[in-house]
Amino acid sequence: MSVWHGSYRLGPLFLTALFYVFGESRNVLLIIADDAGFETEVYNNTVVHTPHLRALSQRSLIFRNAFTSVSSCSPSRSTILTGLPQHQNGMYGLHQSIHHFNSFDGVQSLPLLLKQANIHTGIIGKKHVGPGLVYPFDFSYTEENSSVLQVGRNITKIKLLVRNFLRSHKKEEKQRDEKRSFFLYVAFHDPHRCGHSQPQYGAFCEKFGNGDRGMGFIPDWEPKYYSPDQVKVPAFIPDTPAARADLAAQYTTVSRLDQGNIFRCGETQPMHTKDRQWEPPRLQQLSVAY
Repeated sequence: MSVWHGSYRLGPLFLTALFYVFGESRNVLLIIADDAGFETEVYNNTVVHTPHLRALSQRSLIFRNAFTSVSSCSPSRSTILTGLPQHQNGMYGLHQSIHHFNSFDGVQSLPLLLKQANIHTGIIGKKHVGPGLVYPFDFSYTEENSSVLQVGRNITKIKLLVRNFLRSHKKEEKQRDEKRSFFLYVAFHDPHRCGHSQPQYGAFCEKFGNGDRGMGFIPDWEPKYYSPDQVKVPAFIPDTPAARADLAAQYTTVSRLDQGNIFRCGETQPMHTKDRQWEPPRLQQLSVAY
């Protein structure tokens, strides 16, 4: 595969190279947050509580001066997964519904290249790119076959799906009688707005799964609430009561994302289920927020 003179096409090649460092097979976990900004301890926000993201950042590369050519969901995701800017991969706009934008059929995405390299691929959460032939995943639980609230915001459901992926990977290795690297792409839907689509859960779905009547219950989530007077209002947002109320709701969903057990799967201690104990696989972790 040729390398374009710019930096865009280096993305998939770089990620593919991560699987083979000094001749040793590696596994890669890529974590995406949906519409996340600087509202975490990673970026010195002292109000919102994100201890797991902070711990992850302490052994990660942190970008403080990164940009996107299109500040929109599908175009940004397509660039992450192809290494190509939107005008080269074809994802000019949003993928879903009447928008119906897709990448060009001939684009070679990261999951496609990894599949060709015999690397097991999985996606959990918000996909929002297409067509499927360009973005094929072996294991897939997304808005295409599940509720995006469940696979993108329910951190207990996400944890169980991660375990299912790891177990299926282990089972496949045993059947093949060979070690095989994997790439797992976990795309949270938090802290994206949801008032336009599920207003009953609040402007940012901050009530979803909090245990209140009609809101459902997420066992792994201990909701953190913030008052409007606590929040840090960015310089580009008017400091109004409505803006502060919005930010307080957003902070709650950021805290939910942080409590997702996916951020702990690279730890060395064993994780326990009711019937067995297993060691987490060795991971090369990457995190992306946009």
